[in-house]
Amino acid sequence: MSSVNITIIGGGACGISAFTELFLQLRIAGQHHKVSITIIEENDEVGKGLAFGTKQPGHILNTQADLMGIHLAEPQHFSDWLITHEAKVDEEVVDNQGKNEAFTTRRLYGDYLKEQFEHYFALAKQEGMEVEVIRASATDVTLLKSGFKVHLSGDGTHFCHYLILAPGTPVANNYPDLDGQKNYFGSPWPSSDILENVPREADVGILGSSLSAIDALMTLADNDHKGKITFYSLDGLLPRVQVEKPEPYSCRYLTIRNLHRIQREMLRNPSITEVFRLFMQEAESYAGKKIDWEKTKRVGKPAGKLLKEDIAIARNGGDALMNVPYALRYESSEMWKMLDESEKIKFKKWLGGYWAVNRHGMPLVNAERVIKMFESGQLSVLSDLKKVVFQKNKKHFLLSYGDESKTEKYLINATGPASAVKDMKSGLIKNLAKGGLIEPEQAGGISIDTENMQIMLKGRPVPRFYALGHITNGLLLDVNAVWFNVKTIGGLSQHLIKHFISENPS
Repeated sequence: MSSVNITIIGGGACGISAFTELFLQLRIAGQHHKVSITIIEENDEVGKGLAFGTKQPGHILNTQADLMGIHLAEPQHFSDWLITHEAKVDEEVVDNQGKNEAFTTRRLYGDYLKEQFEHYFALAKQEGMEVEVIRASATDVTLLKSGFKVHLSGDGTHFCHYLILAPGTPVANNYPDLDGQKNYFGSPWPSSDILENVPREADVGILGSSLSAIDALMTLADNDHKGKITFYSLDGLLPRVQVEKPEPYSCRYLTIRNLHRIQREMLRNPSITEVFRLFMQEAESYAGKKIDWEKTKRVGKPAGKLLKEDIAIARNGGDALMNVPYALRYESSEMWKMLDESEKIKFKKWLGGYWAVNRHGMPLVNAERVIKMFESGQLSVLSDLKKVVFQKNKKHFLLSYGDESKTEKYLINATGPASAVKDMKSGLIKNLAKGGLIEPEQAGGISIDTENMQIMLKGRPVPRFYALGHITNGLLLDVNAVWFNVKTIGGLSQHLIKHFISENPS
């Protein structure tokens, strides 16, 4: 193998994008013969992972295809791929926008990721670069003077000089006492576990009411589930409904320029109160009228009624509360960086739920299926979830919400990805934290240099050690957006290659 090895832990969208960009930049720089790249991936197929390996037609991407390309500066690459693969994808495009703007199934996107990886993996070999895939789980990392020793499942080890963490979306470990209990599913993925073990006539409880819960619901609906389904949630909020083709809008008040003005004039970072005031101005400017903000509160209102209203709003082009956050999609992470950690924590506590349901809505095609389940009485949403206990003597789960309680025999945890390191189920992440190789951020995720994705410890970068995706969620807001992660991969790749060239001059 070449003298210098770059290893990527994780072969999902971030891992594949990082592999591809590193290969391209190394090849263009004429450095590819000096470097080998290894991908460590536990799943059988590189690219698909748990979510994109699904076979369920109701598992739909919640982002339009023209923002899902995995190549730097080419967010539309996936939509172009859809057009060139028209014969293959017709049944997988699930809306009426046309393939360049469509919402598609997760399984189709998994096919795209797999194809991109296989193409560039073969091309790298053809160009004389050493590349390999190790099919194992990374369980821990030891920091050495000359690089890293990655500990693998099955007691294997792997040495590398540069290490990139791209482990994907972390499963939440927020109900550890339920793990291992019969009929408890700690994640909606893989969906096969649910389908093989939950009878169609059985009533089912789903923890959460966000997009992950919608995915769990679609797993059941796609397979003609007959039993009643109940969402148990802290706030009872469903994702709102995405506008099929939002009109372009440029913000006038909530802008990076105005936030910088606060920094310049006040000699401090903006507060969440100031940011929200600017948002209120922006929303009222968009709406062309004053907004009764009290009426915009959604907690405590019937979820089915709100969903019906949201479907009508989406069909009519959306409203300010959805379209302004959507218009900010390219600026929101830069704005997030301008906040102190204490203000980020306040945002997540006060406004995080509302931001999530407005910024990350469900596609209209799924919303129309969900409303039918409300109307038939099959689906209900209960809020103010307080406690979940498995009662061994009765072999069911007791869920306490508000002043009431209810039992479920089958329970799916669909509360969404973990934000805090302590809540992540990943053994690798837990071991890295325990060993002091990563440092948790109070606002979520781990500490990194947001310019180049280098992992930070006690305010200093760890040489040759990088992280991508959801594990950076505290410092980077849009870590579930493919286009944004691809952008961060560009900065990482440039930094890594410059470092490599400086240490290995020709």
